[in-house]
Amino acid sequence: MSNKDISPVDEIIEEIISELPLKERVELANMNKETVEILKNIFDMYIRKKTDTEVDDSEYTDMMNNLWSKLQKTHKIRIVK
Repeated sequence: MSNKDISPVDEIIEEIISELPLKERVELANMNKETVEILKNIFDMYIRKKTDTEVDDSEYTDMMNNLWSKLQKTHKIRIVK
């Protein structure tokens, strides 16, 4: 996949991940779905306040869930035997 195939949302998610400290990436990856939903609502409110517009695009409003899903694949703590 070339860089032009990456969506703007994926670029934003990658930027957020690259700037998060490792500890926070692991903590987010290991949160349960209910906690992520709370964070998603807070994040959506923050984005609306920052942009001073209503965010209707579900691609952007699901950014927290996408971020969480991506981190679960790469940063979830697993038991190794």
